[in-house]
Amino acid sequence: MGEIEERTVELTKYIFTAPKWSYSLPFLLIFSIVIGIGALKFGHGWLWGAKAGLILIGVPSVISALLTAPVASKFGGTTTLNRSSLLALACTVIIGVFCGASAFFSILLGASLTFDAYIIDAYIMALSVVFAMRMLVLLGTSNKSIWRTAPPASLQTLFSGIFFLFYTHNVVYYVNLVIECAIFTLACYLFIRYVDAPMKKSFGVSGLDFIKSFVAQTADGRSEMEDFFRKMGEPVDVPVTVLNFATNGKSKAMFVTTMLHPGPMGEIGGGNLPARIANSLDGTVFVPHSTAYHDFNLVSATEIQKVISAAKKALAGIRHTGKGTRPIRVKKGDVTVLGQRFGDSVTLVATQSPLSTEDIEFAVGLAAISEARVKGAKHAALIDAHNCATGKSKIVTPGSRTSYDIIRAASDATEQLLAMPDGEVKIGVSKRDAMYSIEEGMGSLGVRVAVIEVLEQRTAYVLIDGNNMVAGLREKIISALPVDMAEVMTTDTHVVNTASGKNYVGMKIDHGELINTIKEMTEEAIADLEPVQVGMNSEFAEDVIIFGSHRTAQLASTVNAIMAMSGALAIAIVTVALVLAILAFAMTS
Repeated sequence: MGEIEERTVELTKYIFTAPKWSYSLPFLLIFSIVIGIGALKFGHGWLWGAKAGLILIGVPSVISALLTAPVASKFGGTTTLNRSSLLALACTVIIGVFCGASAFFSILLGASLTFDAYIIDAYIMALSVVFAMRMLVLLGTSNKSIWRTAPPASLQTLFSGIFFLFYTHNVVYYVNLVIECAIFTLACYLFIRYVDAPMKKSFGVSGLDFIKSFVAQTADGRSEMEDFFRKMGEPVDVPVTVLNFATNGKSKAMFVTTMLHPGPMGEIGGGNLPARIANSLDGTVFVPHSTAYHDFNLVSATEIQKVISAAKKALAGIRHTGKGTRPIRVKKGDVTVLGQRFGDSVTLVATQSPLSTEDIEFAVGLAAISEARVKGAKHAALIDAHNCATGKSKIVTPGSRTSYDIIRAASDATEQLLAMPDGEVKIGVSKRDAMYSIEEGMGSLGVRVAVIEVLEQRTAYVLIDGNNMVAGLREKIISALPVDMAEVMTTDTHVVNTASGKNYVGMKIDHGELINTIKEMTEEAIADLEPVQVGMNSEFAEDVIIFGSHRTAQLASTVNAIMAMSGALAIAIVTVALVLAILAFAMTS
């Protein structure tokens, strides 16, 4: 995966589903009673303290938990009762920490005569901190406007202040509370403004939108991240190539290569691009990874329909033939290309295995395809097998030695294939839906095998719906198959990347079991061999909205900058805010 996808996926470890409100609120009430007995009894009995805990902490917190969602909705934000209840519980803990610490230090310092005042001061300070915490949480998950966030953020502090009237009417405490809340509001504003600035400067969009949409996508399954990415996307025209094998006028097998990247993660954008394409076309559809890096991620799953339409248009324009050649392998440097000609067009599958492999940039693939067409191929499909990963791989960029190896191998393979004799094409297919879970590294398409026989030579094309493959597994699979030549490919689907940026095929499953399954499927495909008509055609998917050139690198560097500055900035601003709040408190007391 790219750096931004890896960083984004890593953030999911901080995302969790809030427990039901029916668990949070009773625990909140019990905890408020404990705080009352332990710190708020003000020299009175435990029963009096328990009552004080309920009135000053428990009841206001429950009311705020129940009202946060509707109030936030009224001001254009979104949250849930479960989340607001959990937030109220967390703020109750903060109040308990402040009051408990104050009680402890007042006793430690022998200030028992002013015990009440110490506790009340800590309670007021805690309410202002609670207001600040609620504002930051709601800014990141509900509404990016600090003024629209203030009403729902103030509820717990507001109702606590109202119930505090049962114990004192001293105006000084309320003046302190207002001043401290104002200071913390300013602190929140400064923090959000300066953390938000890099994203707005680079992309013209809010970083808070990114956080909010990420939480919505990860915790609730809503597709708000696509709205965020769409704001920063740009339109492109993308080649879509279809290699079709037909019998009796119907598609038996089809290879669809599109120079888009199936990311960024999960179901977001084009994360499940291979399955969506395969499920929209007839026959056994193979959607291997082509040559595209993360800049060519789709901003929205709705963009996939443009790709499907282009594939259908390409399919309709195919002129089928019954002829093809045997496959060949051409090796240039670290790159090996398996090539095979069908009619007047060629299919080329590139791998760097046993070296670690990452994505091949769009420009490199386009240059290799152009070179193949210069050599005489009417159409060319270049597939990135994406079948060897160690976690240390780099993308193949234009001008690199590997890029030239790919281009030369494609050129030489095409030249040889065009000079080879034709023969009747037979194909047999076999497919198994996912036998492993997404968490184990396999998407819904599972495994698909096509065996192509030309001039008595059989070639197996194995496609696994996953994001890359552990090093060495490709070679084990190929050596176990009962064919003359084979290649193993992955779709590079990012639907498997929801909890980790690295979830390669073979990391979490038994290799022997997978190999035996693929061997059985290859035997099934051999038994399914029959003569077919074959042809290839290409069309453009027009105005497809993708991340855009260099956007991934920009986004990664911006996220890095925000992460680097946010910690230190938060500590500095909170420290200053606390000092100012304490000074204001001292001046008004």
